[in-house]
Amino acid sequence: MTAPGVNDRAAAPNIDVLVVDDDRDSIEELVECLAKAGLSCRATSDGWSALKLLAEGLGADIVVSDLRMPELDGVQFAERLSRFAEGARPEIIFVSGNAGFDDAVAALRLGARDMLTKPVDGPRLVRAVKSAQLARQMRQHQETAGTAGEEVLAPAERRRAALRDLKAMRRTRSSLFPTELFSDPCWEMLLDLYDAQLAGAEVTVTSLGAASGVPLTTALRRMDELQRHNLIERGEDASDKRRTIIRLSESGLRAVDTFFDSVQSRPKR
Repeated sequence: MTAPGVNDRAAAPNIDVLVVDDDRDSIEELVECLAKAGLSCRATSDGWSALKLLAEGLGADIVVSDLRMPELDGVQFAERLSRFAEGARPEIIFVSGNAGFDDAVAALRLGARDMLTKPVDGPRLVRAVKSAQLARQMRQHQETAGTAGEEVLAPAERRRAALRDLKAMRRTRSSLFPTELFSDPCWEMLLDLYDAQLAGAEVTVTSLGAASGVPLTTALRRMDELQRHNLIERGEDASDKRRTIIRLSESGLRAVDTFFDSVQSRPKR
């Protein structure tokens, strides 16, 4: 099945995203959002059909799959997907309206890049897909470089990989422990800004405050503290004067870079 509104390139042997969902309305919403971002898509209504398409040679960078599907659920689908050869295996992002902690852990163990909740926020979905595309490129580069005896990952790529690991641990931590035990948002804000800066995305003060998990007044006070320490800076949005853009300052970016470089240079035990 090919959902209405799919990019004209959908019939090509290589696409950006394969959407798998048993709900037609959800497929149309996901495909429309991805197509507007210039991503080529194809859609199917169940995991078996998706596996068949991939086995027949459809090249897809990313699979965006519902977690709850009849016959073959998302985790079972991902488990079968993990058996594909490295070069043919797409990255996977799950979407779900009612995922539990066990589902999230199982998904991460099977290599899922992200878990998004329904109704899916369009910009967040696009960011997740583009981040997964970069991860796939890094994986392919790692395979090629490993064969050629080159350095496996460039510094910026290693930092992104470490950031993804930290985010996965953060999601697991939030599921296991009461949120109030980790209520100060400063470090989480720095990580979110670092992630956005690596992806070339802009973050507004309002969106950073909303994502912090604390009341907006508390988030604003923490932003003031971070700015006093010259770790972040605010700027006016050139396209919308009502919005204030927030980003890591030069010294803040350098500090977070140094943190990741230090973590990655520690010997493994």
